[in-house]
Amino acid sequence: MIGLITGTMSADNIPLGPLMIGLSSPTTKPKTLETIEMTTKRFSIGYALLLKKQKSFIQDSLVNLVKSRGIDLIKIDTEKPLVDQGPFDFVLHKLYGEEWRKQLQDYLILNPNAIVVDFPEAIERLHNRISMLDVVSEIEKLDNDLRDDETASLGIPKQVVVYVPEKLSINETASFGEGLNLKFPVIAKPLVADGSAKSHKMLLVFSNEGFEKLKSPTVVQEFVNHGGVIFKVYVVFRISLLVMNFFVL
Repeated sequence: MIGLITGTMSADNIPLGPLMIGLSSPTTKPKTLETIEMTTKRFSIGYALLLKKQKSFIQDSLVNLVKSRGIDLIKIDTEKPLVDQGPFDFVLHKLYGEEWRKQLQDYLILNPNAIVVDFPEAIERLHNRISMLDVVSEIEKLDNDLRDDETASLGIPKQVVVYVPEKLSINETASFGEGLNLKFPVIAKPLVADGSAKSHKMLLVFSNEGFEKLKSPTVVQEFVNHGGVIFKVYVVFRISLLVMNFFVL
């Protein structure tokens, strides 16, 4: 079972009724707020988030709501070993790196019934801007196989990974990289998308000279004018929520 959540969550745009807290363990039956209320046991959720995520996600309204439903939100001290904290029924995190991955593994060995969202292996493909879009092609193919009278259309921008960006050169008619016909302007993004500040740095390139400022490896992507509007879809089991965000590059 994979729970797919894209974008940044906040207390105002997470569907909380029912709140699913069983995402990462395929053998664990998901619990809902309704079933939690039927028990006397309080559930503890340990969270490990970057400061920016904490400010947007851990709102007083969310803390008070889940507390009234028998759930305690507890901040994990990242300066201390995870195995020395808790025990938590559920670990919600958005941290990366081999050291943190090892801490999660060690914690689950001592607490096999705990649920971790998201476990690093489950979201590894989302840390690469090429592999993250592969799933869109897979969904489109699956949808077409299931439908006889309709054809699904899921747009993916043309893109290519460039490992020597300073030597890259395109013009209005030239094609490069796997036969792609890219024209200026193009978007340049880091290949790695791990939630860090540098992974969010993007450049709009208008000429060949702009490639000289890029670092390797870089994803050069077709610029699609979306009117400054981004649609984010949050999915937790059968619950889905569409949020419209306004974005300025």
